[in-house]
Parts: sequence; C-alpha cells; structure tokens
Amino acid sequence: MGATLEALQRLQRIETQLRSVRGQIETKRRSVQAHQRRLATLERQVADTHELIRQAQAESDRLDLDRKAQDEHIKRLRERLNQTKTNKEYAAVLTQLNTDKADALKIEDKVLAAMGKVDDLKKREAESRATLDKEKARMGETQKSVVELEAKLSAQIKELEAQRDLAADGVPPEALKTFERARDKHDGEAMAQVEQTHPRRAEYICSGCNMSITLETINALQSRDDIQVCHICSRILYLDSSAGVAAR
Repeated sequence: MGATLEALQRLQRIETQLRSVRGQIETKRRSVQAHQRRLATLERQVADTHELIRQAQAESDRLDLDRKAQDEHIKRLRERLNQTKTNKEYAAVLTQLNTDKADALKIEDKVLAAMGKVDDLKKREAESRATLDKEKARMGETQKSVVELEAKLSAQIKELEAQRDLAADGVPPEALKTFERARDKHDGEAMAQVEQTHPRRAEYICSGCNMSITLETINALQSRDDIQVCHICSRILYLDSSAGVAAR
C-alpha cells in the first residue's frame, strides 16, 4: 500500500474515533429531544383535558339549573293541586305533575352523569399532570447527563480534532477533497476495503456497496500510489495487505 492510502487510512481511523465520541453526545441529545416531544404531547393532553373539564362543568351547571327550575315548577303544581275546585281540574294538574316529576328524574340522572363525567376528567387530568411532572424530572436528569458527558469528552474531542488536522496535513490536497466528499456522503465512512468474493476467481467487490470492482482498479491499487474510488458509491478503495489479494 502506498503512502497516500496509508495516510488516508490513518485519517479514516481518527475520523471514525471522532465520530464515535461525538455520536455518544448526539445520542444523549436525541434522548433529550425525545423527552421534549413527550413533554409537548403530555402538556397538550393536560390542556385538552382541562378544556373538557370546563365544558363538562358548564354542562353540569346548566343541567343543575334545569333541575332547580323543574323542582320549582313541581312545587307550584303541588300548590295548584291543593287549590283545584273540580275533579277535572284536579286530574289535569295531577297528570301534569306526574309528567313533570318523571322529567325531573330524567334531569336528575343527567345531572349525576354530568357530575360523574367531571370527576372522571379531573382524575384523568391529575394522572396526566403526575406523568408530566415525572417526565419533566427525567428530562432534567437527561439534560444534566448531556452537560456532564460533553464536559467529560471535551478534551478527548479536542485531542482527536488535533490528530485529524495533523493527519489531514499528510494527505495530498486532491486526495483529501475526495476523502471529505466521500466522508460527508457516507456518514464518515470515506473508505472501503476491496473484498474477493471467491478464493479461486478474480472477482472483487467494494465492501461499502457490494458492487463489483474491475481488475484494472485492482492492478492500479497494487501498482500505483494514487487513489481509486468505487464507481458506484465513490468511496476510496484499498486492499487488505494481509489478505493477499491478487489480480489475474
């Protein structure tokens, strides 16, 4: 392997370490974001339930007023019943009284149902608020762990960045540009090893995308100190010197 590919491999190893360390922090940050989304959902649930309570309470109050009005009406009918002078008038008032008493029972059932609904919604709101408080506490702990992890890994990141810059200085400018394009395209994995698919056949693939590599590319990798890229994924190709890959 030529000096250029060796320099690129050193750079790749450092880049991989750096991304791994940064990935630890990013994982923690994503956890915080997940908590924030969960909090937003819970806060909407609490707000929605609170609005349902307001509506249910208003309906309960309205029904309670209807019940009181019906009770007053029944009271007046009882007074009229005692003041009737004929059997016909008595029968008519009694019929109306019985009808209104039946209606009053229906209203009473509705009032009880409305009050029960308010109670159920208040319980739901209390449970949602308790869950919300727990989630806030967990998010606070996660945010704290992110800060602690960033402080812990800060020196390591700076050291790896310095190593990466030093390694990049040892790579020819055009090769470095090719490396950086592939790195950005493939989430940090700028290089791919050439693999022989069968020990007895001169058939090779890019380990990055599993597409075939020509014998011309293999020969170039063995004989020249310049970079060869996969024509499909654009990763920089290299041979594993210990594998003994040979063109035929």
